[in-house]
Amino acid sequence: MSTYQYYEFQAVDRALTSAEQGALRQLSSRADITSSRFVNVYNYGAFKGDPDRLMERYFDVFVYVANWGTRELQFRLPRRLFDPALAQPYLREKSLSLRTKGDHVILKFYVDMEDEAEWTEGEGWLASLLPLRTELLAGDLRALYIGWLAGTPRTEEDEGGYEDEEEDDDVEPPVPPGLGESSPALRALAEFLFVPRDLVAAAAKASPARASDAVPKQALADWLSSLPAKEKDSLLLRVIQGPEPLLGAELLHRFLESRPRERGSRAADARRTVGHLRTEAEVLKSERSRSQAKQAARARARELEALAAREGEVWREVESLFATRRSTDHSRGVQLLVDLRDLAQHLGTLADFQRRFADLRERNARRQGLMRRMNEAGLGTV
Repeated sequence: MSTYQYYEFQAVDRALTSAEQGALRQLSSRADITSSRFVNVYNYGAFKGDPDRLMERYFDVFVYVANWGTRELQFRLPRRLFDPALAQPYLREKSLSLRTKGDHVILKFYVDMEDEAEWTEGEGWLASLLPLRTELLAGDLRALYIGWLAGTPRTEEDEGGYEDEEEDDDVEPPVPPGLGESSPALRALAEFLFVPRDLVAAAAKASPARASDAVPKQALADWLSSLPAKEKDSLLLRVIQGPEPLLGAELLHRFLESRPRERGSRAADARRTVGHLRTEAEVLKSERSRSQAKQAARARARELEALAAREGEVWREVESLFATRRSTDHSRGVQLLVDLRDLAQHLGTLADFQRRFADLRERNARRQGLMRRMNEAGLGTV
């Protein structure tokens, strides 16, 4: 059986030198390597490099996808712009870990669904998830909460089900503001880590709204004007000498640190347990399923009402389709019969449909392929 493993690394804060690209080439002769990117796909064999070590030396983002359900995401953040203590409450065995290396903090999100996941290509994930790094550098901790949720065990039978109750008494970390107003990147992270949407929605019930995603321009202007002239001159010199990709993030970090920090929603003694979140997620899933079923029923009723105006025409179309020898026409005719049966049930005229259908079936009784299609569509005993 073939395997699929996708590795993608990206350098954000600085370009790789020619020497560094050459060192990476020694690890793989087939990889796509540029000054900012390393990508390789394996259908047989495996990458002989160490992703952790490559992140520590060269890259700022890493995505790994395997067809057996293992996925990994790493972010390398400058330690001066991200305090490791902020992540500490959200760390969880396997699903979210943190390590420091020199001047950097490296966050690792990990999930292994053990063959329960559908085959998904790795290409495109990094681009979807990359904005999370900027959000983390701006002090947004919602991605960390999603990483904590990813450690909640789930069953293979149901997207929102759970395999055991061992962790039901575990208490959630602080719920960051704005969890219910997630960005596209946060939604991509939940999908990447197989976190059920209803579990995120249950957690978001205790998350207050964010004050604002936009930095107040006047407050920022006031803060900048308060900086000593010598410091502002130094910052302008750095801009001119550039490029410094993190200079904007550094200034924003300093500005945000000067303001009151948005806090989580609840005190420690009021936080919910994993069991509570599981129960709430199941309730939300049931409500969502009922809502979807009602919407589908209303949409189907509209389709049938439109069909009623041309019922006779549709019967004639069925006869015409069955008169051909093409299997695609037969499949189309059987689907129209299903629609006519549903219309009869909707209008309360099922007896009329049954008589007309029985005659049609009798006239085509020797056509085994057509009979089989009708039976497979649930029309054998109408």
